[in-house]
Amino acid sequence: MTFTDPEIGSVGLTEADARRDGGEVTVFHGSVKDSARGFIHRGEGFVKLVARDGVVAGAASMGPCSGELLGLLTLAVHSRVRVESLRSMIYAYPTYHRAADSALWSPPSNAAKMAGA
Repeated sequence: MTFTDPEIGSVGLTEADARRDGGEVTVFHGSVKDSARGFIHRGEGFVKLVARDGVVAGAASMGPCSGELLGLLTLAVHSRVRVESLRSMIYAYPTYHRAADSALWSPPSNAAKMAGA
């Protein structure tokens, strides 16, 4: 975690690490603006979650209060939480945490397959 303005940090595996290690890799992207708090405060930034075989294996975030968002995502990575468990959570409203929820419900990207790898 780097406490710059905006804050930026990551936890666990990067997308490249997860793909190199094998398994089914799914990547979810979201915007801080997708959260009500991000919209209210005109926050700029992103959240990225990397899942391997349905388990959250890594995450990165940049934007206002990213440190707080990464607290949630650190727990998810280190506890080996399944994507479906995070999707079923009820997030406080309005918080930046909802950007992670929004990312998990967005269509996942699969850059390796799209690139023909």
